[in-house]
Amino acid sequence: MPIDMKLVIAGQFKELVRRGNVDKITVKALIEECHISRQTFYYHFQDINDVMEWSVRRETEQLLRQSLELPQLRCGLELLIAHTAGQFDVLHKLLCSHRRQRFTDALTACVRVFLNGLLERFMPNFAVNQPDREVFLDYNSRALTGILLDYCGRRELDAARLSAQLERILLRQLAEPLEEM
Repeated sequence: MPIDMKLVIAGQFKELVRRGNVDKITVKALIEECHISRQTFYYHFQDINDVMEWSVRRETEQLLRQSLELPQLRCGLELLIAHTAGQFDVLHKLLCSHRRQRFTDALTACVRVFLNGLLERFMPNFAVNQPDREVFLDYNSRALTGILLDYCGRRELDAARLSAQLERILLRQLAEPLEEM
């Protein structure tokens, strides 16, 4: 089976983040860790930010696939919360780096895709016009990203309880019909 070089590079990036200062990770350091050429790196990625963003997207896609197999919205949210808490050492370092804005933008975009997938799976009758759906997803993806980054670093995190709270909030928003202007 051929080696997926993108996965290798992304895995080494994550390992470098865990071990050191995110702001000091360079393409040179990453290619040395991966034992690849600069040309190989640039064949797969544009820069370090591209590696980071691709990694966030890939993990979110995997979580969404797993979540769609679960029986309830709450279970999908709990999976996302537990995964985020398990990766918080890496997330915290990215938040404390000069890559913070790029990282939070990428994470918010991925949380939006995740929420949309959960909405389609668990709330198929959520019938609103497209502009309202966009606002719902934008608002809640930003809110959920903030909650994840705030709560998942806490030692006393109860993922089951937080997912139940978030589910109630989302379902309450969905239950209230929007008035036409």
